[in-house]
Amino acid sequence: MPGEDAHPSVRHVHRRILIGYQDSPEGLDALALGRVLAEITDGSLTVATVYPWPRGLMTHEDLSNALAIESTDTFAKVRDLLPGLDVETVPVAEQSISNALGKLAEDRHAAVIVVGSCHHGAVGETFLGSTGASLLHGAPCAVMVAPRGYRDGPTERPRRIGVGFDGSPESWAALETAIAFAELEGGELVVISVADYPKYGYATVWTVLTAGEIQDAERAEMRRTQELALGRVPGSVNAEGRLLTGSPGALLAEASADVDLMVVGSRGHGPLRRTLLGSTARKLVSGSRSPLLVVPRGTSMDPLGLRRERAGEQAAA
Repeated sequence: MPGEDAHPSVRHVHRRILIGYQDSPEGLDALALGRVLAEITDGSLTVATVYPWPRGLMTHEDLSNALAIESTDTFAKVRDLLPGLDVETVPVAEQSISNALGKLAEDRHAAVIVVGSCHHGAVGETFLGSTGASLLHGAPCAVMVAPRGYRDGPTERPRRIGVGFDGSPESWAALETAIAFAELEGGELVVISVADYPKYGYATVWTVLTAGEIQDAERAEMRRTQELALGRVPGSVNAEGRLLTGSPGALLAEASADVDLMVVGSRGHGPLRRTLLGSTARKLVSGSRSPLLVVPRGTSMDPLGLRRERAGEQAAA
């Protein structure tokens, strides 16, 4: 009938972005990155500030009033820094900042939690303090980390997207997410795979003598795996593969200097629908030169719903 939606099956994916904010340089980095992410994904912003207060010393009403008073100036500054955006602000009393953000992400059904790096790291690199590390070891959704000093850069929308890929289910989810970002921005995709050095326990003469052959076999296998990933990339996205040899975490961190956003998957063990860092991702988050997105395991091949939404829009066109 005239006037009805010609494509009723096309639905907008509601995407909640939770920013963990403290009134600090690292908090400003998280705020700047969260704003860019919201603009790219058409997401809704929730900004949370956690006050490490003990909860049992006040009534619920007194605590709510104290939080409202304490956070007034902080959230006024947040709104000034995010002009034109509809922002939900939430003050939380909780002694563990990571626990508070995790619980709030579950309550709000957040797709991503955005945090800043620890102030001890070098400018332009990610370096997690205890809050970020705890969050990445059990967040109920994807986690994005802003490198130190991100707010002082151009903070442009990412057009060159890197993804760490090793053929695991978690890396396939990271690939789908990276493809979606490249599609949204009309950007480029760099699929980065790393053939690790052979590991020896009590090496025999045979294993030592054939180390080069083992390494060559590892590279050949990883190249085949990478070709499968590149075959998944739509023709509309300009993609390249980069095959490296060495320590995956260190090499991915080094490669992040050449991209605007690095996407990786969580470790393949631990609770489903949670982020959980393995050794590779742990090294990467301690030295990434670009914003880093860690997607949770066990959710879907498209954990942020970006490709699903885009496919619906293309079908409706």
